[in-house]
Amino acid sequence: MNALAGTGRSADVRRSLLEIVIAGIAAIMIMLEVWVFDPGGWTAGRTMAGLTAAIALGFLRTAPFAAYLVNGVALLALTSLGFPSDYYQWTNLVAIIAVASRAALAPALVCLAISYAGIAYYFLRFPDEGPPALAGALLAMWAAAWFGGRAAQARSHEAAARQDNKVAQAELAAQQSRADLESERSRIAQELHDVVGHAVNVMVVHAGAGQGISSADPKAREIFTTIAATGRGALADLDRMLDLLHGKAVRDPLPGLAELSQLCSAVRSTGLDVQLSIADEAKQAAPSVGLTTYRIVQEALTNVMKHADATTVRVEVTGGPGGDQKSGEIAISVRDNGTGGKPVPGRGLGSIAARAALHGGSARYGPAGDAGFEVSARLPVSAASTASA
Repeated sequence: MNALAGTGRSADVRRSLLEIVIAGIAAIMIMLEVWVFDPGGWTAGRTMAGLTAAIALGFLRTAPFAAYLVNGVALLALTSLGFPSDYYQWTNLVAIIAVASRAALAPALVCLAISYAGIAYYFLRFPDEGPPALAGALLAMWAAAWFGGRAAQARSHEAAARQDNKVAQAELAAQQSRADLESERSRIAQELHDVVGHAVNVMVVHAGAGQGISSADPKAREIFTTIAATGRGALADLDRMLDLLHGKAVRDPLPGLAELSQLCSAVRSTGLDVQLSIADEAKQAAPSVGLTTYRIVQEALTNVMKHADATTVRVEVTGGPGGDQKSGEIAISVRDNGTGGKPVPGRGLGSIAARAALHGGSARYGPAGDAGFEVSARLPVSAASTASA
């Protein structure tokens, strides 16, 4: 669209320059007639009228009807001053073509009538300029020019209508493509929910059964309780995500900084010592920041349990509005005492980096000193987050 608009502006500039050049040539030729080829009386009046008739041609694009009227009045003045010319009347032919191709039908007809009256007056004022047949030929020439201008306007309107139709078709195709994409995304989300939801439901049911079987072992019962709670939380997250994809209102509040304690407690039940520290200033952050922070910590703790072979992990959330960190920024750190090693970016680390970038922040991960691994992220507090659960 921008390219088309730029092309149209360039074409308008070229046509305007052409009209200015035509006006300049007309002015030069009329002045030559007034001052060189046919000098006579009323030189000042003929100069002013001739220049006016010529200069009016330069405004035929911006104000065709007004420019035509100025040209016509100037030519009437030249004729009235007794100045027959072999040139100035042709400026009116240029004007009638322009006004016929750009003005509405009624003003264009008025201009054609004025031209006819001007031609008739010219030959009445200067009968020696030619026989009536010449006047008739000029009238026919002006009529042909007028109809040619109207045809050019019709072609221009038709081309504009075709272009508008193409744009409308392209917009319709884009809307259809977006609708198809939304439909496919919704279908995939529903299938994902059905498959994963079924598996998690089975896990929750078995965990509930395990609680009864292992009643003699408090530790085992605690483990099964955690499995069931985690499974129900995962099912709730799946339902919330499906609601978002379907454009529905979220049924339950999305997790944030307040839910980090519960998340860390669930991880502790696996035997991993999780130490959580959240600065008071950070708790003032917007819900979107809290959600992104929760998801980053959740993914980082999952990586620790899967890959780190660690016994301790420390989660720190600092900064926030007016905090000790850089103003308007949340700092997240998840550091374990595991084996460390060179990171191999996968879906987990990639998800962390993507969530931070989506919120306008950044993420880093890698070995932490002599031992362990650290995931850190910084999120601007004031940025508008588009992250979702």
